[in-house]
Amino acid sequence: MQKGILAVVVLVIVGVIGFNIAKFSKKETFTTRVTDKERIVKKNGDNLDSYYLIYTDNGTYKLEDELLYGNFRSSDWYGKIKVDSTYEFTTIGFRIGFVSEYPNIVEFK
Repeated sequence: MQKGILAVVVLVIVGVIGFNIAKFSKKETFTTRVTDKERIVKKNGDNLDSYYLIYTDNGTYKLEDELLYGNFRSSDWYGKIKVDSTYEFTTIGFRIGFVSEYPNIVEFK
């Protein structure tokens, strides 16, 4: 019984690490028009977590600080991105609907 639990824990850890590595290998740059944007706030116990969603003609993207890209300006960027304007976005990651995962914007022009 304990070996089975240990095996599941190891698989979950390997899966999480693998997903995060794969996220950085999926990098795209494209030009699109912003159709809407919003701030998402989730309460997790006593903590509030927030991130931004940017809706475009090309899909929905998350705008969140990204340590490995040195991006700590997501709030500033959110204020600069205007609805009905066209931008060049560089994103990393995947869209996985059932876990509400979106590609993250790491650069924009």
